[in-house]
Order: sequence, then C-alpha cells, then structure tokens
Amino acid sequence: MKVIRWLLSFYILGYLFYHLTPVFYAVHVNYAPPKPAPLPYQKTCKVVFGVKTALDGGVGRPGSLERALEEKGITFSFGHSIDYSPRIRRGNVPEGYGYRDLGGLSLFFYFIFSYVPKLITFSEREDPYGLLKPKDCKPVLSDLPVLVSTPLGELPSYFFVLGKRWNLAYPDCDSMLSFYPVVGRELSFSIYSPPKLNPPLDAPLPKAHLNLKVEGKKVLMLVYRDGGLFEVYDQPLLTLNLEEEGSYQLKVYSYKFKAFGFYFGLRFVGCLSEIRVKSF
Repeated sequence: MKVIRWLLSFYILGYLFYHLTPVFYAVHVNYAPPKPAPLPYQKTCKVVFGVKTALDGGVGRPGSLERALEEKGITFSFGHSIDYSPRIRRGNVPEGYGYRDLGGLSLFFYFIFSYVPKLITFSEREDPYGLLKPKDCKPVLSDLPVLVSTPLGELPSYFFVLGKRWNLAYPDCDSMLSFYPVVGRELSFSIYSPPKLNPPLDAPLPKAHLNLKVEGKKVLMLVYRDGGLFEVYDQPLLTLNLEEEGSYQLKVYSYKFKAFGFYFGLRFVGCLSEIRVKSF
C-alpha cells in the first residue's frame, strides 16, 4: 500500500507540474483594440510536411493518408516521391521542427500526463507539439513514422501522425512564399502595407498593419523587435500598426490560467517572423 500511495503521490505531483509549466511572467501587458482590416475572402491554405507513405520509404498506405488529410481539412501534404493526388504531392521538405525536437522526456510526460488521461476520459487530446519551445519561427514537420500497416489501418494512424498541427502557406495556395506553423488552434492573419495586401516579406516594408485572430480564449501573444521582447498581449484578436523600424517576430501561446502577472501552463500555438519595417 505504501508503494501505491507513493506512486499515486508522484503521479499527482508530476501531473500538476506538467500542466502548470512552463511559466511566463509579464511585467506589463499591452492592449490593442481590434480594428477593421482589409480581409477579402480567401481559402486558408494548410500544408503539412514530412509525412511518409509506402511510396516514400515508409509503410503507410497513401489512401489512408488521403482520407486523413481530407477529414482534417489539410490542403496539401508535401515531400512525397510522386504526385499521388491533388493533396499528396512532391516537393521539398523545409527545415523545421519534428517529433525528435520535442525530446524523449517531453514525449514521455505528454503520454502519461496528457494523452492517457484524456484517452481514458474520452476528452479531446492536445497536440504534443504544443510543448515546443521554438527559438526560430520554422515550420512544423509531421514526421512521426507509421510502424505497421494492415488492411484494417495503420499503427500509429495517420490521424495520430497529423495530430492537430499544420503550416499556413503565406499569402495563399497559389504563391506559398513562406510557411508559418500552427499547433492546436485555428489561426489566421493578414498583413496590409499600403497599397498591397499580404505583400512578399522578402524585402522591408515602409509600414505594416498586422491583423491576427486565434481560436479560443486564454491566448498570450509575445511581440519581439530585433530579437528582444517588445510587447505582450493577452487577447485572441490583435491589430498592430508596425511603423517603427525593425525586424518583428510574434509568438502565440495558450495558457491554463494566470495570477499576479504569472501565466501558467504555456503551450505553443504559432508564430510569425521576418516582418521587417524600414523607412524609405
């Protein structure tokens, strides 16, 4: 009985530690009231990279991946050996964050403190990539391999491999000039630099009007300028006028709760980078 009590106590402490960390302290929280922005209708372009099938040296069936992509609303899966279908295509896999970047210990904690409890209670499971602590804003890779494929399905399934993560193609499915990671929640944004909407970001802009929307509540947005923390926002809708010279990056997190300026249980949701503003 002592061993059981000890194990139960250890599990409870581990569970609390897992769900309440990491912690962020904000000395000051900014507020930007949402403002109207030019948002013409355009289909969100969701892209995944690094998924393997039997055509690419893996063991999973392309048809199973096709069904998973369709159900999850993923527009394209890039990095395959052939153009198997309109969704499953050839293409280069960019440098990004894969499951190995999470670390074995983080994956273990995710499995015992998040995945198993939610599986038992039939709750919606979180995406493990929320544990990422990205220094640079790079795409996420859904590169967990399928180990077994049978006529009944794959193990792990492609639904598990894809999780709830993708990359937003900017500015749209036709151009795809850059890709921004999204994990766990819907995220959309637009950049307006008169007179252009969603201009290429490979050159500095005279000024930029950023409009960003994140699904749900308890959203923490950290705005960086020239590598240093610039502003902090606790809101799911954000409108920013970027007029001061500098290179801007934005990181988005969800959190469990906040108290006295401390934000507990941060989980990575997405990021934007390389928005450069320079006066001409």
